[in-house]
Amino acid sequence: MHLVTGDTVKTPSIQRDPTAAMTRLLGELAEELSSAQRNGLRRRLVTVDALHGPIARIQGREVVCWCSNDYLGLSAHPRLIDAAAKAARNWGIGARASRLLGGTSLWHARLEEALAAWFGAEAAIVYASGYLANLGTLSALVSPGDLIVADRLVHASLLDAMRATRATVRVFRHQDVAHAADLLARGSKAQRRVIVTEGVFSMDGDCAPLAALSEVAQARDALIYLDDAHGAFVMGATGRGSPEAAGIAHDRFLYMGTLGKALGAQGGFVVGPRTLIEFLHHRARTFIYATALAIPVAAAAREALSVIDQEPQHRRMLDARVSRLHAGLPRCHAPAAPAHIMPVVLGETSRATMVAQRLWERGIWAPAIRPPTVPRGTSRVRLSVTALHTNEHVDALAAALRECLADA
Repeated sequence: MHLVTGDTVKTPSIQRDPTAAMTRLLGELAEELSSAQRNGLRRRLVTVDALHGPIARIQGREVVCWCSNDYLGLSAHPRLIDAAAKAARNWGIGARASRLLGGTSLWHARLEEALAAWFGAEAAIVYASGYLANLGTLSALVSPGDLIVADRLVHASLLDAMRATRATVRVFRHQDVAHAADLLARGSKAQRRVIVTEGVFSMDGDCAPLAALSEVAQARDALIYLDDAHGAFVMGATGRGSPEAAGIAHDRFLYMGTLGKALGAQGGFVVGPRTLIEFLHHRARTFIYATALAIPVAAAAREALSVIDQEPQHRRMLDARVSRLHAGLPRCHAPAAPAHIMPVVLGETSRATMVAQRLWERGIWAPAIRPPTVPRGTSRVRLSVTALHTNEHVDALAAALRECLADA
């Protein structure tokens, strides 16, 4: 804090002798960071100086970015920028308070109405992030005495949300529907049973077996909480997400998605029956006690829904780039099916970081994904394809990967 007197800024005298407890804490933290460094697991921020489509300027170099979740390339769409700018001029930047305290802006209401209509639901609730959507929704709906059965590869936000419920949590083998059914059968005395899965898994790009899980849920009187952060607006014939791709109505799920990936904005949402949404207004702590999504962002997200409805070419372009990259990858490293998330699993952390470094040297930004983000022994380079990538970008990436993998 600075004290201002006239034109002079005076910094008050502050005692800078840390306590013994603080000194001990900093020493322990430094040792943990050193251990992460020795094991190739140290995380560091990368400053992006400028971004033009898929081209990022970092440390004076231009590189092609393959780590963005802006799948449809909408984050810099002129219509979204104009909508955000107009809302900022009329409303300011911040939402100023939680919506229950400071009121709901017109743009939040319009966005929720549009989301509900898009997914054929009665209502929607928007949170400030997808992480908060998962944490707030699951902890509001699930309690001690309930049972959660979750795919072992679900996102960290879901893991934190499940812990917050204090319910019994059982983990089934990835995509193993029979294992999920067995765990539900063992928990027959639970008051409420919930299957938790992702529509498109964030690190693997594969899709949950929603049809089979729905049959199990029906047979075992269970709900399905579906995190479709990476499937919403991308998957399905019209971009209605993983349920549409699987031929299943959204009302079979507690359906969650994000605004910050394919929609090019920020925030998370849940759609469903009005009773569910009103209950979340009443009980979801990350909605009740968090400052609302910034109003210009809400306006941009609302505009994005109109864009993807009126401009389906963004999804067609993404599909074309996905197919081209899948065809160009070495067979032994290509996933079973084309997807906008394509992991090149390399095993040991050192091998993944080496391949990522060699790609970087070739002007390709595709960071290594290491534990604890992925299980030990499955470090990888995760490729996120967007509609903004060109055929030339795709072909250059495929050629560089073939070279790097041959030497790794």
